Amino acid sequence: MNIKNVITRISTALLLIILTVSLSACDAKHEAVKPDKDPKKIVVDKNYTKDLKKENGVQNGQVYVQNGIAIGTILLKDSVSDADAKALAEKYANELKKTYKDMKVNVQAVKAGKNTANIILEK
Repeated sequence: MNIKNVITRISTALLLIILTVSLSACDAKHEAVKPDKDPKKIVVDKNYTKDLKKENGVQNGQVYVQNGIAIGTILLKDSVSDADAKALAEKYANELKKTYKDMKVNVQAVKAGKNTANIILEK
């Protein structure tokens, strides 16, 4: 075997290892916000809130942390089906659980003044 081939193979293996490690480290979509020391204070997760508001059928919404719980509230347009509302709430509950691993997660979807989905994921 040629030394050049050995160096190329080792370099390729190292690049694959680095790529694998970096992708596994990027499991969560966003970095968690730090909760306030006062449990009554709300700390808004601006990144998740921004993403949530861009979702199809979302009229308004907010993701925040309060009292050790990651909370997502979704206000949906009347045209959104209940099944789509539940799917969206589950999507955000699962994403928040990846980011806020050590917290309880609660995501609620409201349409026409009625709660259409309430997803709770325990610690």
